[in-house]
Amino acid sequence: MSTFIIICGSVLVIVIWALIDHIRMKKIATKRGDPNICEYARSFDYRSVDTKIIREVWNEVQLNLGKFNGKPFPVKAEDMFEETYKMHPDDLDEIYWSVADRLCIDTGQPESNPYFNQITSVKDLVLFLHNQPRVSNA
Repeated sequence: MSTFIIICGSVLVIVIWALIDHIRMKKIATKRGDPNICEYARSFDYRSVDTKIIREVWNEVQLNLGKFNGKPFPVKAEDMFEETYKMHPDDLDEIYWSVADRLCIDTGQPESNPYFNQITSVKDLVLFLHNQPRVSNA
């Protein structure tokens, strides 16, 4: 019986935490208003950063975060994955691999990238992907 109570209590805590986090994210989304790719893109030097990467990271982060009030989450370049989104590193990896696969970005030797082990924000992820070589059409 005590095991059942512990399991039920754990499930209740997880549900309450998820609800609180959803409300927090909904408040951020409501405060920011409609998603604006133009505002997000202006956060980058789009003459030197690949705009396809900028766009794909925007799409993948929105897809990962879900919708609030029926609209995708309004992503900003300065958003921090851990602090703003409370995103698990595995989710960040999923975004990275998805964008890299879609845009034929080489995922080998990330240690030579100047942004290696420094990805904390959406902008950092874009710049990391931008500094990775492209897969050749061999």
